[in-house]
Amino acid sequence: MQEEVFETQREFNNKFPNKMYVCSRCGALTNNPYQCRECENQSNNFIYTEKTYRYTIKEINKTEQIFKPIELFKENING
Repeated sequence: MQEEVFETQREFNNKFPNKMYVCSRCGALTNNPYQCRECENQSNNFIYTEKTYRYTIKEINKTEQIFKPIELFKENING
């Protein structure tokens, strides 16, 4: 599972502006970072945690586990 720390919510939003996520189970695109509409999988499903993204926002002391943002896949393609 990938994990990252952001100082502010704005910093997180700037890194992931598309607000599209990839389901860790079926690979479908979804705009819901927590639940897939295609297969009903949830981002906190312990079987698929290796394909999720965990982040912390220091400003509000919030840590969440979500589906991987699509921007992370674009980074891998572009190198």
